[in-house]
Amino acid sequence: MLVAVALLPMALAAVAGQHHALALLAAGVCAGIAITGLLIFESTAHSDRIRHHEKPHLLSDSYVPAPPWARRARALRRTGRRGL
Repeated sequence: MLVAVALLPMALAAVAGQHHALALLAAGVCAGIAITGLLIFESTAHSDRIRHHEKPHLLSDSYVPAPPWARRARALRRTGRRGL
């Protein structure tokens, strides 16, 4: 997405300098990168909603479940009881 943000002023500068071919190229690449970025974000958010995750994990490629001892400790904290 940062590349798309950088290409937008380049396209506008090309239009101002009467370089229409470069302006079309920069605008097309800018739009393509922006659309690709939005599709990647939406597909990740959609798969996270299907898997019932709390929030989108865009940079994480695996979801490591909490170990059994951590799940037990969290359940005990919620109920207010002590272990054993």
